[in-house]
Amino acid sequence: MKRRIYVPNSKKIKEDILKENHDSVDVEHPGQHRMMEFFKRTYWWPGLKENIKKYVQECFKCQQNKVQYQKKAGELHPLDISQGPWQEISINIIRPLLKSNRMDAIVVIVDRFTKIIRLKATIMNISLEGITKIYRDDIWKLYRIPRKILSNRRPQFASKFIEELTKALGMKRQLLTAYHPQIDSQTERINQ
Repeated sequence: MKRRIYVPNSKKIKEDILKENHDSVDVEHPGQHRMMEFFKRTYWWPGLKENIKKYVQECFKCQQNKVQYQKKAGELHPLDISQGPWQEISINIIRPLLKSNRMDAIVVIVDRFTKIIRLKATIMNISLEGITKIYRDDIWKLYRIPRKILSNRRPQFASKFIEELTKALGMKRQLLTAYHPQIDSQTERINQ
């Protein structure tokens, strides 16, 4: 703390010092890091770093002129429009949920054309055979075999078993990235 000014615990004094060393015309909104470098040489008080960070984050001009270093998000690649009922379905599992009758997850199956939703209570660690049984009993039996199944990349759907099953039935399979509503916003929206 040599040669630095100790600032007493007064909110008004601290705000005045921050404003004078940030908003004035001769310093022109230096930003959090430059401001901290200056303050480390000149002032000291408990919580100085947090106060500077908060002040700069709340400064409208700083936020307006802030340079973004993140890569821009890639283009959205929406899915093709389904051509008829039950030709394309999307499936997802919502988990974990509170247990009810030993069930702690829900399988969500959506027809992409009619927007019909089928929900089936299940267990969180459902097996491939369990998912296949739900398909067979709740979709194939009532509607028809879909041409395409959209699913996220969880192990149950990405497995060799489903790949072989879809091949044998003449269906196309398209894997999606989990938690990316820009790809399959319909099912993700229903999950909410």
